[in-house]
Amino acid sequence: MQALIDIISSADFWKISLPALTAIGAWFLNERSKLAWEQYKRKEENYKELLRCLKGFYVGTQDKDLKGQFIHQVNLLWLYAPDEVIETTYRFLEKVKTGVKSPDNEKELACGALVEAVRRDLLKRTIVKNTKLNAKDFQHFIST
Repeated sequence: MQALIDIISSADFWKISLPALTAIGAWFLNERSKLAWEQYKRKEENYKELLRCLKGFYVGTQDKDLKGQFIHQVNLLWLYAPDEVIETTYRFLEKVKTGVKSPDNEKELACGALVEAVRRDLLKRTIVKNTKLNAKDFQHFIST
């Protein structure tokens, strides 16, 4: 036991150990940063696809294929998006779904709110770590 204490208290031990511990810590921080950046880029690409498919709901196009792709992207939101983006997206879909007679300005505001929520999430540059949503909050939409 005394030998261990002597080793730990020696200057030579700390000359080797401190730089090694610092290097290990720096490596972990670097790897964590790279992982966060990769997750952010993946999230950005997913959001780009979601917004691209949003064109299927424009009055001039009403593209059923794009609507279907949009709904697929909405389901994927549960994998990476914060609750606010998911809830805002569902509010948008409630305004534009078949059979609902929402005024055009309400649809436009709902679309704007969706884009704003996506923008806010991307500007935060954070990864979702918790949620208040549960299974009963999931909604299933179909393209018509």
